[in-house]
Amino acid sequence: MDISFRQLQAFVLIAEHRSFSRAAEQVHLSQPALSYSLRKLEDALGLSLLARNTRSVELTAAGLRFLEQARRLLRDMDNAVHDAHEQLHLESGSLRIAVLPSVAIEPLPRVLQEYRRRYPGIDISLHDGRAGEIRQWVSAAEVDFAITSAADDLGALDFQPLYDDSLVLLVRGQERLRGKALLAALREQDYIATTRDTSLRGMADETLLRMGLQRDPAWEVAYMSSAAALARAGLGFALLPASVADTFNSDGSLAVHVLSQAPARSIGLLQRKPCYLSPPAQVFITLLRQQVGDAQGLSAPLDSRDNRPPIK
Repeated sequence: MDISFRQLQAFVLIAEHRSFSRAAEQVHLSQPALSYSLRKLEDALGLSLLARNTRSVELTAAGLRFLEQARRLLRDMDNAVHDAHEQLHLESGSLRIAVLPSVAIEPLPRVLQEYRRRYPGIDISLHDGRAGEIRQWVSAAEVDFAITSAADDLGALDFQPLYDDSLVLLVRGQERLRGKALLAALREQDYIATTRDTSLRGMADETLLRMGLQRDPAWEVAYMSSAAALARAGLGFALLPASVADTFNSDGSLAVHVLSQAPARSIGLLQRKPCYLSPPAQVFITLLRQQVGDAQGLSAPLDSRDNRPPIK
């Protein structure tokens, strides 16, 4: 059935004015053009909506019943157009975002702060979780997109890199040690690891292998904050993202060591295929890119404060 907005509008105006001429004037159409729109609507419905004579226009029983439905359809279409216009101009809309815990710590708060300042009409729903959970949320369309780590097998998902975040080593009481002396000290320390379903675990294990420090973890926790707390208590060392090192070392009790052996972890945009970003989502990603810059820009503040050569 092919029914247009103009046909519905023509019928409603004629019914409300009880006049073809007055309705035609309101929509700036000729009476023949208006009559043609009405005839096409009646043909599509298979119903006679108006009873015409030389002196008046009256609604048929079918026309009277259809009038409220036509008004509702016009209101719905007008609301849809209005909502789309507001979303295009970022006056309203919604975002459902999933992020890794490390992203939720840095840089997400700065991005959200700026986004809410600029676009207060956009409703944002935030989900933070581990990489495996996030992938499930994206696949099930529970979120619009995610900021997470890269995966080997994407399947029906798409990943676009945004920035890199390397690992650093956090340990208590080893500030003065360097190079081989630090490695020797670490051999006497316990390894505090995140669980295997996190995106950090594989990178951390690979880094320790490259450093000659491979061992089973003495402590295995699901959250980075737990790993950092154990390290602050002197219960071992942890390998965590450089972007969150300052947050977990706010009291300065941990030594933060840059690791030359640590592989870069790619953080990016995870979406379902075919990929589509709404106008509010496009602006969010633009702000995120502006905040994090490139990988060197992200890690520069940490390196500049450390001033020590990376562990070889």
